Amino acid sequence: MSHWNLKHWRLGISSDAVAVQYNCMVQVQTVIRALGLTDIASASVVIKKLPLERVKTNDGLNFPVILITPARSPLNPAAGDNVQDDVVYGILVTLMDADNQEPTLALNLPRNVLWLERTRRAFHCKRLPNVATVYTCAVEPAEPVLPQAWAQNLWASALLLKFTSREHR
Repeated sequence: MSHWNLKHWRLGISSDAVAVQYNCMVQVQTVIRALGLTDIASASVVIKKLPLERVKTNDGLNFPVILITPARSPLNPAAGDNVQDDVVYGILVTLMDADNQEPTLALNLPRNVLWLERTRRAFHCKRLPNVATVYTCAVEPAEPVLPQAWAQNLWASALLLKFTSREHR
């Protein structure tokens, strides 16, 4: 083992490790796919850079879709203990479906809010499988219908998942 690798191994740092936030995104994708949400194909649960990136052209995806994207990850310098930090990793889960601004505002609403409910229940106050450092998750829901999407003939809503990870300094 080289000097650099030995030094960083002792510190718990790996030069080729997957970032915790990206690992969280992959595991979120796995959990959501396993939920078997009505009318959402497994292939339509995807990781993206931005929550509404080219959605109208949809990159070959079929609606409805769930986009999993990185979100701001605040660092509280007081969180943790003497040798470890509690880092919060934000993951935005955006649920979207084609819509035609149906005037009663009720079409598909029971199904869509059920998607939100089941997704929230899968993560809130739970550990994340296969990410050993994550010990809990807080969920912040967005509006049940995002107006900017509605104006584009889309139904969309989102959940901000905030995973707390205890990591060595």
